[in-house]
Amino acid sequence: MFRSISNKLTFIMVLLVTALLLGSMLFMSYSFETYYTRTKKTALSENLESFRNRALSPGETLIQSINDFEASNNTRLFIFGQNGTLQYMAYGGNRIDGDYIEIINRFFGDLVTDKTLVDALLVNRSIISREYERADGSIRYFLTASSINVLDADSFAISISSMVPINESARTIKNFFVYVFAGGFIVVVILAFLISHTVTRPIRKLTSSSKELARLNFDTQIDRTQKDEIGELAESLSTLAANLKTALSELNEKNRLLEEDVLKGQKLENQRKDFIRDISHELKTPITLIQGYTEGLIDGISEESRDEYLSVILDESKNMEKLVKDMIELSYTESDAFNLNKTEFNLSTVLVNSAAPFLDYPSEKLSFNFSIGSQYYIEADLEKLSTAIRNIIKNAMTYTDLHQEGQVNISLYEEHQELILKIFNTPAHIDETELENIWVQFYKKDRSRQRKDGSSGLGLSIIRNILEKHELDYDLRNEGNGVAFVIRFKEYKRKDQ
Repeated sequence: MFRSISNKLTFIMVLLVTALLLGSMLFMSYSFETYYTRTKKTALSENLESFRNRALSPGETLIQSINDFEASNNTRLFIFGQNGTLQYMAYGGNRIDGDYIEIINRFFGDLVTDKTLVDALLVNRSIISREYERADGSIRYFLTASSINVLDADSFAISISSMVPINESARTIKNFFVYVFAGGFIVVVILAFLISHTVTRPIRKLTSSSKELARLNFDTQIDRTQKDEIGELAESLSTLAANLKTALSELNEKNRLLEEDVLKGQKLENQRKDFIRDISHELKTPITLIQGYTEGLIDGISEESRDEYLSVILDESKNMEKLVKDMIELSYTESDAFNLNKTEFNLSTVLVNSAAPFLDYPSEKLSFNFSIGSQYYIEADLEKLSTAIRNIIKNAMTYTDLHQEGQVNISLYEEHQELILKIFNTPAHIDETELENIWVQFYKKDRSRQRKDGSSGLGLSIIRNILEKHELDYDLRNEGNGVAFVIRFKEYKRKDQ
């Protein structure tokens, strides 16, 4: 029940106000009568002293003063001589009845038995106060007496007040406070509930926001309209949410980069293993052939077969030499020492020069077509880009199906503010499942004819490294009945001559 701040605050407010009301009721119940009596005594003493100090004359004037005194102080006033004879009373009466006779007789009895009271009244001219009870103890009276000079003689002015009004007032207040306490308790509970919920409403909102933050929802809206301590807390919580969001974003980014690094490391490790396996496979075949044919020569084969054996050994040695060169070239393009020496040159001329060595390809079924509308100049590394272009043209020739008429089309044109170099060979096709693997080192699309063509499977890897070093966009895709290799140049110059 008291885990909620609102309930705690309500309970504390109700407890404090209830204690205040209860304390007030108890104080009024048990202290009001005493306080009222003391106040009444003091007022009567002061008023009686003021009454005796006024210059009074006998007759109607004195009686009127007595009447005024009784009306003002809600009391009875009698003037007695020292022998106990009634001299004056209100309205000129001369008869005292009821409890007043008993109280006055008891007072004069005290004067007779206690000489100090007489001295206090007549000698010291003090005002004395005494309390008397009715014989049956049902009513208490308060008596105030002083000496007064009447007709050049000292007399006693005696004021008697009943305690009944005071007691009745005390009882009335006790009864009234019961209703005040009950009504006040209900009002306090309602007000405390409303106030506590009003005060804790922003806290509940912050609690809801903090729960969203605990769920890592840092985009939750935090109410910062308060201008007090709760507003400062909301501002701090909002700042914390923003910082946590930033920190979490940075952490996720670092985790992503770490995962990429791990995957990259695994990929490099797999590539290393594949490289060792593939290079071993590539070298095993020519070494085995060279070894076998060399043993045949040593064993003394016939003269007719000698030239054939030597030719095979020479071809395999050339294949091994080409493989080693490609490996060295690939290793160089992947190393930090691979830098570009950029110069401006005519790309149109480079295309023709790069294709020139292949124009005499010994096949009547393969033709070259050029579509170069203008002279285009770019800034790049002439030697390295020429190597990449030659390798692309060679691959296009190698993977063209020559069971029918084949073509290698080389185009250079502008499109969407870019210079496009497109080398298209047809008929040809690459399975979609192989398009990603074709860039892998030693991957061969058609392993049945790679030994014949002397391909090492490293050409596209070298091309990729050269193009990426130039930060060029490139793409290899199936297009119609052929395969297109496209390179895009964002910066170039055109000269129509």
